[in-house]
Amino acid sequence: MNRKDFIKGSCGVCIALSSGFIMSTLLESCNTSLSVVKTSSKNDVVSIALTEFEKGDYKLVRVSDYDYDLAIQKYPDGTYKTLVMKCSHAGQPLTRTGKNYYCALHGSQFDHEGHVKKGPAEADMMQLTTSVTDGHLIIHLKNNS
Repeated sequence: MNRKDFIKGSCGVCIALSSGFIMSTLLESCNTSLSVVKTSSKNDVVSIALTEFEKGDYKLVRVSDYDYDLAIQKYPDGTYKTLVMKCSHAGQPLTRTGKNYYCALHGSQFDHEGHVKKGPAEADMMQLTTSVTDGHLIIHLKNNS
């Protein structure tokens, strides 16, 4: 085998192995299941059973008559935080990336608490008022804090 053929063959093997590793990593990241709770509101109030949080401390809630998804985080002390997945810069829907949020329109990024990590957004994500009553998380869509 001459040097040229050896280099071509070696490069081909390296590319194949690299491609396989990259694809397996990408597919593995796609395998993470995101729990989405689909519901509706009544008088601008959403009620989610606390049993929804038995298998995880994060839920994405899709309210049928609301323009944006809600990101709900349960904390170890039993409190909850609900963020509206709406970019504070241009009103675009946000995407969850790991534990953070990203706006595909202009690239704004928010941390898992809803604070701006990268602009052009300057204001934090909107947080909704929540309370726990009779085994349900109550979310007020109009009364935000």
